[in-house]
Amino acid sequence: MTTQGTSRSSRISSVILIALAACVGASAGPIGVLYTEISGHPTAVVPGARDANGQPVFAEFTALEELALRHDGGQWVVKARSNLATSLDAILMLGSDTAGSAFAQDGQPLQGGAPGEQYDFFDSPVPAAWDELGNIAFSFRAKGGSLAVFEKIVVFDGATHTVVVQMGDAALGLIDQPPNPSGDELLGNSINSVHLLNNGQVAFVDTPIQNCHSSRYPAFFHGHTGFRQSGVSTIDGEIWDSFDYDDCGGAPDGVHWFAKGDTQNPNTNIDNILAVDDHIVLQEGFPVAGSPMTMTAIFFTRMLSDGTWFCRGDDPNDNDWAVRNGVLFAKTGDLIAAGEHWGNTLLAFTGNRVGDWLLAGNTDNADPARDYALVLNGTTIVARENDPIDLNGNGLFDDDLFISTFQANDVHLTDSLMVYFLVSLRNAAGTNLGDAFLRMSLLVPGDLNCDGVVDFEDINPFVLAISDPAGYHAAYPNCHLLNGDCNGDGFVDFDDINPFVTILSGQ
Repeated sequence: MTTQGTSRSSRISSVILIALAACVGASAGPIGVLYTEISGHPTAVVPGARDANGQPVFAEFTALEELALRHDGGQWVVKARSNLATSLDAILMLGSDTAGSAFAQDGQPLQGGAPGEQYDFFDSPVPAAWDELGNIAFSFRAKGGSLAVFEKIVVFDGATHTVVVQMGDAALGLIDQPPNPSGDELLGNSINSVHLLNNGQVAFVDTPIQNCHSSRYPAFFHGHTGFRQSGVSTIDGEIWDSFDYDDCGGAPDGVHWFAKGDTQNPNTNIDNILAVDDHIVLQEGFPVAGSPMTMTAIFFTRMLSDGTWFCRGDDPNDNDWAVRNGVLFAKTGDLIAAGEHWGNTLLAFTGNRVGDWLLAGNTDNADPARDYALVLNGTTIVARENDPIDLNGNGLFDDDLFISTFQANDVHLTDSLMVYFLVSLRNAAGTNLGDAFLRMSLLVPGDLNCDGVVDFEDINPFVLAISDPAGYHAAYPNCHLLNGDCNGDGFVDFDDINPFVTILSGQ
């Protein structure tokens, strides 16, 4: 550190030491429970559920199926089911922080739709998507209207629901297989991989396409116009053969996108690919990101609003791997913590826009009741199987409730290190108690040495975090600088000194 830096550090230390009068430990906050499937408990109640007449009705969750999070973490959508009749049970919950309510429900009027139309069911695996203005898009099947127009995409701008794309709309810019004419194609009944662009268009994949030869669909659309088409579009010298209609996506800028599918390569052992921004980044039968592993299958891909992408899959030996932006970040056998390594089932891989990443999967932990873990940045276990859950929020683990496993793909991490995730639960006897929607902050304000408490041992790393962030990262590579953001403004600076002192002194 420079002489100037040393002088600055001394001034910060002096301010802290003068202000301190006492010190007590402070530990990380608990996992918060938003929803569960535990019948009879308030967390199982579906807020905003309606009966067939549109009147409020008591209902409980029976399935928490998928989770989506806005780019800035400000809103979430959970796709769920309730114990209402099958004509009313499917539901999308929209919320923020710890509270939400029914946003769209099976059997309720389709907002923005034709008279008599109702929601039927909502598409998977991504239940909703946002642009950077906060508008939200989602796709679903409708009922009660025209049998020729039942698959739709709606955009909600915070006040109005608008049907922007639906089955039977003109599918523009496609090329049919000769001698069939081109220009008469219409959207079909399966729309998925919906994402919302900042220019107001929705992007999606559709199959089948009406008035089009089967070799020319699915197609990837921006708005109503074909963006990439099976049997037509090229990718690194090959021709797309097909797209996985439920595993494509992109960023709101419309520039960054990904698509999983296969090409017309005559060797069917190497034709499955993942393409990002019009280049093949993973290919069946080839090394995974330059590693000794060979790509056999891709399980799931996610792209953040800045174009950062995450992908997980396996190799011929059923060993799993996780790749971010073309770099192998983890694989079966990699060390997590002392004496513990990743197993052969990596369930969820995601991250935020400031470089942090989360991976959930099994490990070689000798205790089979604790061998699933959620790990931050490859080294810090932040939650694991058999961790107790404080269901009633009384600060005690007296509810006989524990994490059983993490749901595949349903883990999201905000830039401020808030995790939203779906898990399965069990009691101490091992009885399955259904699924839960949980929230947990990975920040412990004031814990700059990452030992789980805030005490005098955090003073020197706190001073280093303010005076020399690069030096802090070098000295504490497994800690997060934002633990020094004690006033919650998103920065670590002099304004955090007094809040740090307050935390440290237990006031």
